[in-house]
Amino acid sequence: MPSAERIKACIFDMDGLLLDTEIIYTEVTNKILEPYGKTFPLETKIKMMGRDVRTATNILLTDLELPLSFEEYDQQATELKKIFFRKARFLPGAERLIRHLAEHSVPIAVATGSSKAMFTLKTENHSSVFELFAGHITCGDDAEVKNSKPSPDIFLTAMKRLDGSLRPEECLVFEDAENGIAAANNAGMSSVWVHDMRFALDPSTPPAAHNATERITTLLDFLPEKYGLPAYTS
Repeated sequence: MPSAERIKACIFDMDGLLLDTEIIYTEVTNKILEPYGKTFPLETKIKMMGRDVRTATNILLTDLELPLSFEEYDQQATELKKIFFRKARFLPGAERLIRHLAEHSVPIAVATGSSKAMFTLKTENHSSVFELFAGHITCGDDAEVKNSKPSPDIFLTAMKRLDGSLRPEECLVFEDAENGIAAANNAGMSSVWVHDMRFALDPSTPPAAHNATERITTLLDFLPEKYGLPAYTS
């Protein structure tokens, strides 16, 4: 656990952490797999979570031995995502935490592997909440993000844009995927692994898994005061 005085800023992943998009990814994938008589295995999904689009897609194509190129699959997936992502909803506790930190002037940022176009699509029905990030949104196709998670690039870029005087040890990362926690570790930042048990092969995974600072199963369980951040009052 970091010392309470150290945390000055919070950086959030988005997919599966703020917005319940992992269910939508599964829905899209299964629609593409249907003509091949296949369904999306949880084992494959877990390997894909937190990866950039190309890496994740190639894992899927290899695991399921699909006769598609990345480009062919991505074209189908993109068209379906344009339809389904508009119905993305906040996960429990996410909107409350964002509003709470913004009300207390805690610097907050989003660092997502999604492209800017997909970020816009997923958040278009939640603009009033995402406006609280004051433009501090770093996407996976950002020119300054040379390497995707588990490299630390996206978190370090988000930190620099939040406040050039911030140090990694003063930042707290919220992630739902092992790859994202690894990226936070590589950035030298503390991390909260929000372990969505719908996507857990082994529900008994120990709390220290992936070297996260803390493991919780929903953002409703996050206690800001443990990190020196303002406590909820209601």
